[in-house]
Amino acid sequence: LATRIQMAGMGIPAFYTPAGYGTEIAEGKEVREFGGKKYLMELALHADFAIVKAWKGDKYGNLVFRKTTRNFSTSMAKAGNITIAEVEHLVEPGELDPDHIHVPGIYVHRIFKGTNYEKRIERKTISAAV
Repeated sequence: LATRIQMAGMGIPAFYTPAGYGTEIAEGKEVREFGGKKYLMELALHADFAIVKAWKGDKYGNLVFRKTTRNFSTSMAKAGNITIAEVEHLVEPGELDPDHIHVPGIYVHRIFKGTNYEKRIERKTISAAV
C-alpha cells in the first residue's frame, strides 16, 4: 500500500513487485517474469483528496513534519489530486529552512492553522521490585 502511494506521488502509473505473487492477491493481476522471477503489476494509488497534518508550514504550502508524521504524510501529500494541510504553526514565507522542508508548496492546494491542540504526555510507570 505504501509503495502504491509513493509511486502515485512520483507520477509512476504502475510498477512490478514480487510481493503477493502466488497468493489470492495475485488473482486477476498481470504477472511478468524478470530474470527468472515472477512479479505482479500493481497500479499506483492516487487520492482525490489528501489531508495531512504538519508541524509547520507557510502560506505557500511548504510543510515540515515532526516525528512519526514524516512516515507517510510526505508520500500522501504528493499522491493527492488536491492536498489540504493543517499546520500547528503557520509561519511567514522565508522562516522555514529550505533544508528542512519535507513537502514543497507545489503539492499543497489549501493550508490552514489548526487550533486547540491537546498535548498528551505519557507517564512511564514501573512496578516496585518484588
